[in-house]
Amino acid sequence: MQSAMEVSSSTSPPTWDFQSTQLWSSAATSDSTAEAQTQSGVGSPSAGHILWLAINAVLFVLILGGNILTIVAVRTCRHLRSVISNLFILSLAVSDFCVGLALPYHLVFYMGLDIGAMRAPCLLRFFLLICACCVSMLTLISIAVDRYIAVVYALHYRRYMTRRVAYSIIICNWSLGALVALLPVFWNRWPEAQACEFDEVLAPGYIAGVITPGFIVIWICMLLVYWRIMREASKQAQRLRQSVVYNTDEATTMRSLLLHPDWKSVQIVVFIMGCFTLCWLPYFCVAIAQLFSICQSSSMIYKTTFSLAIANSALNPIIYSWKNSGFRRAFAQTLCCRTARQGEEQLPGDSKHRMEATSSSTGYHQQQEKQPKQQKQQG
Repeated sequence: MQSAMEVSSSTSPPTWDFQSTQLWSSAATSDSTAEAQTQSGVGSPSAGHILWLAINAVLFVLILGGNILTIVAVRTCRHLRSVISNLFILSLAVSDFCVGLALPYHLVFYMGLDIGAMRAPCLLRFFLLICACCVSMLTLISIAVDRYIAVVYALHYRRYMTRRVAYSIIICNWSLGALVALLPVFWNRWPEAQACEFDEVLAPGYIAGVITPGFIVIWICMLLVYWRIMREASKQAQRLRQSVVYNTDEATTMRSLLLHPDWKSVQIVVFIMGCFTLCWLPYFCVAIAQLFSICQSSSMIYKTTFSLAIANSALNPIIYSWKNSGFRRAFAQTLCCRTARQGEEQLPGDSKHRMEATSSSTGYHQQQEKQPKQQKQQG
């Protein structure tokens, strides 16, 4: 009898402690929920999260304010609107302005709302940011090529870079940017994604095969173009000095001045490239490190590098107002609520003519070409 009881007790299923099981499951659920909230920025915000939101709010104001000034300056000032190179600057300001408009929508996903759980708003977030950033990058390389033609082929700039060509390049930039941004709508990992984040939703092939190579190609092309510009500018400046020293003929000296490059434009694009590199390179380094599991960076590091990349859209107008006197005057007129006509009426006649002629390298060369002809007619 005792052996039978022992056999039955040994074969009977064990009895579980349901109270401890419920406590364990609730603890696991709370841990997973806390982890998900930490990754998505939901829950009680930390000091670092609040600081990050404040920095992005400042970026939003700077991006919109600076680029609105640039757009208004080009559209209202006749001497800026007449320069073909400023069409690319206008396109850059519009694309950076779109980056600023997309920034609040990007921050909404970190405010504790459930918008990240819906497919359409999540993919729209990526489309807006990728499209605006791609157009901004493509416009930067367009500005570099435009400056290359203006410096290396200064006498033939009007032949190569017409308004029709400039508009065609701008349309191609926006079309290509929209095409690149549309790829994640059809090529994504939405069913497997745990959150509406770039590394979760975007396919690894898209990041490693489209976005990153595109950035590398644009960066290398800009570096080569600017290096070629500086090399050619150095040669032309050396020939100019030799012509001034060894030639006493005034006509020869005036012809040698045609070789003088537009140094302010060169400095502007060099500063743009420097800011472009410092802003975007850390983000792509962190994105590639996460993609290939080289190192596991925290969510705050990823957000910080992305905000640094967005800051490039706020730096471009500052560079223009700092290095370009034409934009500086236009900004002052806009902030003082003066029209371009009123600002030009306050300038002397020769100052207005010189300002319009030297607003680009082409106008400078045209002014220098007219002076020898006028001197011959007077002689």
